[in-house]
Amino acid sequence: MLALVGLTSAMPRRTDGDRVVAITIDDLPVVAVSASSDWASVTARLLAALREHHAPAVGFVNERKLYVNDALDSGRVALLEGWLQAGHELGNHTFAHRAAHATPLDAYLEGITRGEKVTRALAQRAGRPYRYFRHPQLHAGRSLAYRREVERFLTAHGYTIAPVTVDNQEWVYARAYVVAEERGDSALKARVVAGYVRHLDSAFAYSERLSQRLFDREIPLVLLLHANQLNADHLGTILSRLEARGYRFVTLERALADSAYRSRDTYVGPVGPSWLVRWAVSRGMQVPNEPREEKWVSDLPQ
Repeated sequence: MLALVGLTSAMPRRTDGDRVVAITIDDLPVVAVSASSDWASVTARLLAALREHHAPAVGFVNERKLYVNDALDSGRVALLEGWLQAGHELGNHTFAHRAAHATPLDAYLEGITRGEKVTRALAQRAGRPYRYFRHPQLHAGRSLAYRREVERFLTAHGYTIAPVTVDNQEWVYARAYVVAEERGDSALKARVVAGYVRHLDSAFAYSERLSQRLFDREIPLVLLLHANQLNADHLGTILSRLEARGYRFVTLERALADSAYRSRDTYVGPVGPSWLVRWAVSRGMQVPNEPREEKWVSDLPQ
């Protein structure tokens, strides 16, 4: 087995704009917000940051979030319309965010079908494509047979799987950020944000190095984030740091056109790693674990 030595060490920064990354945002309309938060404001601030940085995005929707007391909520549907009106795409993240590793195949496929009922129609009315699917928790199934059945189903229904090549623990920092917000603890909020920024730096360094090891170059990357309060407040900072790292923002279609995304992938396992890790494992390579959150963040009482 081939080990990748020094994978998480710092990479030299490049500022000539030859790095590219596609932004994808999961769990629309909104996730991980304080009890007093305004979903419309969270959405508006996310869209404002993307607009300011000319960053196209695909937002992946859990349609269960569109319902209140089993009734479709027009205000929540309007939030999705806002993404489309801003020029972004929407994708399917299943109806209820059930992970493939713990869901029978028939139920998982049914969740995909239920997950498009509202969103596909919205995209069609807006004249926008509706073509991407994102696995909840990046779990694709514990067996190759399960995976292949899901892939056949998705292809038959016109979907392209949206891979992730910069995975991260942003959702843990987002949860901690809500805790700090609800405590009114500004010092803790600042600590969470600083930790989040450091963590994303580490996640990009890891992906850049593994990309070089696998392909002898840095491929277009696909970043996974979430539609949460942490990003509503700080997405602009994150995008600015990526620009300083030498990144331009491109569509998911543009990123997936790279030949790397057609790499052999036979990964099955108990976790949902990035596709860079899956490709490495499929080649029989041993790789270090992807960067994790700082322990104090995960240990923070909820």
